[in-house]
This record gives sequence, C-alpha cells and structure tokens, in this order.
Amino acid sequence: MASVVDIALPRPPPTPSFRKIRAASRGFELLFAALFVGFIALAVFSLWVLWFYQGTLITVGPRGGLISTTSPPADFIPFRNWPVGEKIAYTPDVIFRAIPTILLCWCLRSLFRGYGRGEVFTARNAGLIKVIGVCLIAAAAAPFLCHLVLAATGYEIDKMWAHMVAVQQLVLGAVVFVIALVMQAGHEIEQDREGFI
Repeated sequence: MASVVDIALPRPPPTPSFRKIRAASRGFELLFAALFVGFIALAVFSLWVLWFYQGTLITVGPRGGLISTTSPPADFIPFRNWPVGEKIAYTPDVIFRAIPTILLCWCLRSLFRGYGRGEVFTARNAGLIKVIGVCLIAAAAAPFLCHLVLAATGYEIDKMWAHMVAVQQLVLGAVVFVIALVMQAGHEIEQDREGFI
C-alpha cells in the first residue's frame, strides 16, 4: 500500500520591496482605521447638530454650511429654528452622504491589513478595490441624488451642492474599479498558470 505525502515547498524569503510594502501597509491600516472611526463620529456629530444643537456657531444657508463666532448672515438659519419636517428630510441626507466615506475607509483599512500580512495580488484584494471604486462613485453621486430628493421635498437650503471634487471622485472611482478588474484578471491568469505546474 502506497501513501501519498504532500510536501509543500518552503516559501522564499520576502524581497526588499515586499518588506517595504508590508511595513508601509501597517501605518496605512492604522490611518484608515482612525479615519473610519473619525467619519463615524462626524456623522453622529452631524446628526446631533441637526437635531439638538441650540447655538448659532454652526448654521446652513444657500451658500453652504458656515462656522462662525459672529452672528450668522440673515439668510443662514440656525439649526434650532429648523422645522421638524426639515430635520426629518435632512436626516437620511446626512446618513446617505456619510455611508460611502465610512465604507471606503473600512475597505482601505482591510486592503492595507491584507498587504501587511503579505497578501498582495489576491481575489479578495481585487474585490476590495472594486468596492473602493464603487464607494468613490457613490460619494460623488450622493450630493446630486440628495439635491434631487431635497428639492422635491421643498426643504433644500444649500443651493451650492455641486463641486468639481465630485467629478474628480466619479472619474477616480471608475478608474479604480477598472484597475480592480485588471487585478482580478491577472490573479485568474496567475492561478491558471500555477494549475499547469
């Protein structure tokens, strides 16, 4: 009776560039973990301001948000003066705009955590990069979609919602998504090549 023993080849030592990727990735993992927590805190703070803030330091008007220690301009409305219907209309707006950025930071943290463990060209990383691209596209589209909904409700205050950064995010998101598809195809080719050995 014969026994088959699977003997794995020893893993080659990491190259200097691979070691640099792993070292740098640990710092980026911590950065994006901190940003993830920070953006959640910002979203919670924004909802608190919307519903409970009674001061005039933070206001919103037709030209956007304003933080000022002086009295706000006449066309800027303190949050304490907002009707309940307006607060209800803006609550999903705050959440909808925050979710893509929060998810983006989580995916970047996960991506760099994988890099730190030595996982570089994997299907998981290609999937994470796809989600990062989608998050960038969603973050770019969120102001426009929120504008449509708020304009339909009649509660829109900020008339200057369109910014060039949204176009840049949209293009960058599309590019990142395509890069993820290329990475995934490369990973599949590499797996096929390993299957023939």
